[in-house]
Amino acid sequence: MKDLKYNILFGVLFLVLIVHLLFTPFKIIKDMPLNGYFEKPAKPELTASNYFNKTFQDSTEKYLKYNFGLFPGLTRIHNQLEYSLFDNIHVQDVHKGKNGYLHRYTSEYFTGRTFKGNTLNHYMQMLHNLNDTLEASGKKIIWVIAPDKCIVYKETLPDVKYQEPINHFYSEFADALKTNKLNYIDFNELAIAEKNKYPFPPITKGGIHWNQAYAARCFDSLCKYIATISDIKIKNTVSYYVTGNSWDPDYDIEYSANLLRPLEQKDSAYMAKIVSESNSKNKNLLLIGDSFCHAWMWNKWWEPCFGAQSKFWYYNRDAYKMDNTAIV
Repeated sequence: MKDLKYNILFGVLFLVLIVHLLFTPFKIIKDMPLNGYFEKPAKPELTASNYFNKTFQDSTEKYLKYNFGLFPGLTRIHNQLEYSLFDNIHVQDVHKGKNGYLHRYTSEYFTGRTFKGNTLNHYMQMLHNLNDTLEASGKKIIWVIAPDKCIVYKETLPDVKYQEPINHFYSEFADALKTNKLNYIDFNELAIAEKNKYPFPPITKGGIHWNQAYAARCFDSLCKYIATISDIKIKNTVSYYVTGNSWDPDYDIEYSANLLRPLEQKDSAYMAKIVSESNSKNKNLLLIGDSFCHAWMWNKWWEPCFGAQSKFWYYNRDAYKMDNTAIV
């Protein structure tokens, strides 16, 4: 009887595979493409050289694997089983935490490493020099520390050993900025203080950045901080609203994991709108940052607050205008 059940199950699965393979070329059955970064192998060309040194065979096997009709679906089934049964997630340096939270960190994150020797003092001296140079030409500089999910939601980390503070590099750098009286705002402190203040979290379970709704909160906080160190006054009216479609970057890690079942997403089905009044349309902003700052750019929240010549530099490599178009 047991063998009969296994045979029936195998027969059903085999039939589904055959039907899928038959209909895939006609695009009647469509698999959603996989998310995340991976390179699809190019179709190999047969030559005498690559045939006899076996590179043709190896590259053909890899090509067929990635172009097999069931590859996306089978990959999601495999990833879901690994995630649900063994807590394995197939994203570089990403780990399954508690309560459905995904965390990104390297193996050295919790080792308690600190700045060595005079390194931190050297950094602070360079920041002072830059700050003083800009001050002399009538410009202000603010250092912004984006929130770290491992710090903000450390209670959801997997069972890993760590010492407090959880990230010594961050705590040392933040303390040095404060000691040296440099202008800075730390969104780790804000996110921890406001974890339960709003109906949405600062960072979603399946993402690594602040979500779109909380990015608006951070934007408003930074505008208020700017007012304390300059004559720039910006009044923001922030409104949050529920949406049926989440903002894709809210779930960047989860999408890359290519799972069958989504993590709980109701906690971030919120987005934000901002209406701003500003006295600084004649002043330009230069924003230098990473993908956290992109949340402000994509929504164009800066446009009504500063001059039209304002720019965004992504890691000081790619320059963008305030309308998020590239500067060539």
